[in-house]
Amino acid sequence: NTEVYLETAKLDKQLQYASRKEFRVALIAGESEFANSVVQIKDLSTRQSHTVPIDNVVTPIKELLKN
Repeated sequence: NTEVYLETAKLDKQLQYASRKEFRVALIAGESEFANSVVQIKDLSTRQSHTVPIDNVVTPIKELLKN
């Protein structure tokens, strides 16, 4: 399942919302990410994130969801 946070809010508030909903992964794609053709993938259980090219986002998310 996927959910998009459409309200204007700071990133911390959006991540808190995702944690309350018990989502496992957050995909962060802001202005700076789009400018560099990357996205951040955040594992919400470990709070670790890494940046990947926007055209290579599926494989890292699948790997996170395997665990």
